[in-house]
This record gives sequence, C-alpha cells and structure tokens, in this order.
Amino acid sequence: MSEDKEFYDNPEVLRYYLVHRRRPDNPNDALERPIFLELAGNLTNLDIIDLGCGDASFGSYALLQGARSYEGVEVSSSMLDIARQTLAGTSGKVRHESIQTWQAKAEQVDLVSSRLALHYIENLKRVFQEIYQALRPGGRVIISVEHPVITSNFASLAEGHRTTWLVDNYFNSGARTHMWLGSEVTKYHHTLEEYFDLVTDTGFELTRVRESCPKKENFLSETEYERRLRIPLFLFLAARKPKSQ
Repeated sequence: MSEDKEFYDNPEVLRYYLVHRRRPDNPNDALERPIFLELAGNLTNLDIIDLGCGDASFGSYALLQGARSYEGVEVSSSMLDIARQTLAGTSGKVRHESIQTWQAKAEQVDLVSSRLALHYIENLKRVFQEIYQALRPGGRVIISVEHPVITSNFASLAEGHRTTWLVDNYFNSGARTHMWLGSEVTKYHHTLEEYFDLVTDTGFELTRVRESCPKKENFLSETEYERRLRIPLFLFLAARKPKSQ
C-alpha cells in the first residue's frame, strides 16, 4: 500500500507506519480490508497483479485462498523487504518498480488490485490503460483510494488526530502536501467524477462503487466505530474488462 519511495524509505516513517498498523481498530484493518476482500470474492485459480502492494498481505491471503499466481509491484525498498518476508515460502513474487513506470504484458492476469496507492499518483490515465492491457477479457480490477472528501483538504489533520473534517477546493484537482506519520507527504486529489471517468473512458464496465461505511463487528472500540460513521475515509471501485473486444 505504498507508492512514495522516499516517504516509506524514511526509517522513522516506516517505524511510525508499522506502529500505526498494529494499533487496534486501525482504518486499514477495520475499514479497508473487509470491504476490499468482499469485493475480491473468490480468488481460486486467479493470476493476480497487485500495484503498490506494500507488505503483500493480500498476496499471502490470495495464495492461501487458491490463487494461481501473485505478483506485487512495489517502489519502496523498505516495503519490498517486508513484502518478501510476507511471501517467504510461497510462490508469490514482488517486483521492485513504480506503478508509474510499470508496463503490462497483454492479457496476463485475471485480477489487478491496488490498495491505497493510487492517490500518490498524479497521472492515472496511463496506469488505467496498463491495467486494461494486463487483464484478460472478463478480468477484473479492484482499487481502494483515500476518499476524495478526504484528499480535497488536509487542514483538519494539521494537529494529528482529526476531530473535524473539512471539504474544500474539491474541484481543484492535484497535489496536496501534508504531515503524516511525522513527515511531509504529497498525495493527489481526484474527484469522484474523475475516478469514474478513468474507469469508463479506459473501456471498463464499472461493477461496484463502495465507501468505507464501518461495521460494528470490525471494531473493538464503540467510540472509534461511532467516529468512523461521520465521514468515508476510503473509496472502492470494482470494474470488469468486457469479454468481447
């Protein structure tokens, strides 16, 4: 789940990130993971490419569920090392490469996934074109990104823990720089309409749109569950490449 090489290769950032991921009720595990896996569904006999794979936890899960092959694409050297540890003893592979330079082989996989990585990329048109190229007819793409109401403005994160959420400059797409995990990071804001257009203009059939509406059973803390009901942190898009070209 990373595509900012310098950010995640900063040892202090990586340390904070790993602490964050171990925290009870962290958004990745309580909100993003359940919805993403629900959208992914049956993975038996699928060939999978995972863009911005982070620790490759999805790869480990997919292979245990019967996926035929898994290849992660990861730009951060530090995250790459963790991904290789995660996949040790499996057939899963990880490629050290940026999503932005990744080039697909024609019709090589059944599923392309990307979890919380594409909001680090400014020009997504080429990425979606490569995803389309990589998929076999009828193949699927599933992505999760920070929700546009979040990426529009990070002012309410200035003091760390959000207590309010400010949506501003929504239709002004582009770079948003803010402090996260103790360091400065740049993400790119894209509107809902822009995400939908990327999917359909590339030629995909949009099959599902989900937002990170929390489920109480995924939380240990009632307070944290109630807080996550206030605004969607993540957006999910699932689409299919047409079977007939």
